[in-house]
Amino acid sequence: MIANHSQSTSNEQLQTALHAYPKLLSVARRITGCMSLAEDVVQEVLLQLVSKPLKEDIAAPAPYVMRMVRNLATDHMRRLQYERGLFLDEEVGGNTSAYGSPEEHLHEAEAYKAFRCTVESMPARTRKFYEEHYFDDVPQNIIAKEAGVSCALVCGLLREAHSRCLAAIALEADHGCAAGSGHRRNRSTRVREMRA
Repeated sequence: MIANHSQSTSNEQLQTALHAYPKLLSVARRITGCMSLAEDVVQEVLLQLVSKPLKEDIAAPAPYVMRMVRNLATDHMRRLQYERGLFLDEEVGGNTSAYGSPEEHLHEAEAYKAFRCTVESMPARTRKFYEEHYFDDVPQNIIAKEAGVSCALVCGLLREAHSRCLAAIALEADHGCAAGSGHRRNRSTRVREMRA
């Protein structure tokens, strides 16, 4: 009888956690900054609930599980920062290449490929405007005058094209998130630089 009561308590706690899954995932993502890391954290909490249910005297299991997710995500980020600090001396010592790691080079090449494919898939006129403005530094009003169109049209086309390029790079960055949050930080810096 005790085993059945414990099993039903465990099932209720797990159902409560699964019902709050999107919220748990959102909290973990806010702390970790990465969807795949957030999913790992939430899955680990769910496994803890399965293997060792919460005590029955916990009045509100949903906030308790939320606190478990916050604590685990925070611990995970602290561990990552600590591990990155361990290798900082090696980088300062000059043992690393000035060109970055092979993984960084691969992810940058993939991001560039995504960017290039996005530019190549643009309509001819939009692509011409985009390349003139962003690569040759031609002002929008000059592009509009030469093409015989309004500045507003050129501005709209450039904004839409640039948004597509940034989205392609961001999508590629999300795929590379598991490679490490330090690499993700470098890519987000590059995306911000492109926006400027």
